[in-house]
Amino acid sequence: MPWYRTGTVAITAGQNTVTGTGTAFTLNARIGDAWVGPDGRQYEVTNIASGTVLSILPAYQGATVTGGTYSITPMQGYVKESADRLRQVVEQYGATLVLFGGAADAATLRANIAAATRGQNSDITALLGLTTALSVAQGGTGGNTAAAGRAGLGLGTAATANAVGTVSQSGGVSTGAIIERGSNASGRYTKFADGTMICSATLNFSQAVTFAQDGLFIGATPTFGFPAAFIAPPQFTFSARAQTVSTQPNAVTATTYQGLVMSMTSRTITADFVMTAQGRWYV
Repeated sequence: MPWYRTGTVAITAGQNTVTGTGTAFTLNARIGDAWVGPDGRQYEVTNIASGTVLSILPAYQGATVTGGTYSITPMQGYVKESADRLRQVVEQYGATLVLFGGAADAATLRANIAAATRGQNSDITALLGLTTALSVAQGGTGGNTAAAGRAGLGLGTAATANAVGTVSQSGGVSTGAIIERGSNASGRYTKFADGTMICSATLNFSQAVTFAQDGLFIGATPTFGFPAAFIAPPQFTFSARAQTVSTQPNAVTATTYQGLVMSMTSRTITADFVMTAQGRWYV
C-alpha cells in the first residue's frame, strides 16, 4: 500500500495536533499509522478528527512549520488486526462453515445441513419449538391444546367419548359413552348417548286364558319389570310365539309392563312371550 503524501501540513513545536491543507486524512490514514513529519521523525497517529486534522504521539519534536511536507506510512498492524479478526470468525463460526461442505447450490446445502425443503416433502419428522399452531389449511389443527384442536377440526363431543361403555348425562348433555349395552334377569337393554333406549325380553311362562269377553277368552299376564328404567312410559309391543293366540300390550309404566293374552277357547297357554319397548332414559 503506497504512502500518503497529498497536501501540506502545519504543526507547532511541542504540540500534538497536525493541521493539513489539501489533505484527506479520514480516507487515507488509520489510527496506528506512522506519520513522518517535516523533521523526518516518525510519530504514531493517535486520532483522526477530520480530513484535515489528526493527532500524533509523542508531541512534535521539530521546529514549528507551516506548509511542510509529510507522509503517512501504513503499518503491519493492519495485517495483524485482519488476522486476529479472521481467527475470531473461524473460532466463532468455523463449525457452521464446515456444514456448508462446498455446496454450490441450495439443494446441496440443505442436504449438508439436514434442512427440510419448502413445499411438499417427506423429510420433516418432528416440529419443535413452535409458538403458533399450524392452521387446518397448513395440515394442523389450528389449536395448541386438545380442546382447541378439536374445535379447529369441527369435532363434537363424540370425539372424546368411548364408543361403548357407560352412558351418562348432565343437564341433558351426554357426558359418557356413545352406546351402553347390558342384560339382567328382566331382559336386555341398549342405551344411546342421545337419550334413546331400547329394551327387549323373551319370557316363557304359562298363562291362564279364562275370562270370557266378546266371544273370546282373555288373561292378563303378570306385571314384569323392564331391564332398565325409562324416564316415561315407552312405546311397547307384546307378542306370543304360539298358534291360535293373540296378544296386545296392557298396562305400561316407565319401569313395568303387562300384556293381554287372548284365545278362542278357555285354556292355559304355555309359550314364549316377546316384549320390545323403545323410549328415552333421559329427556
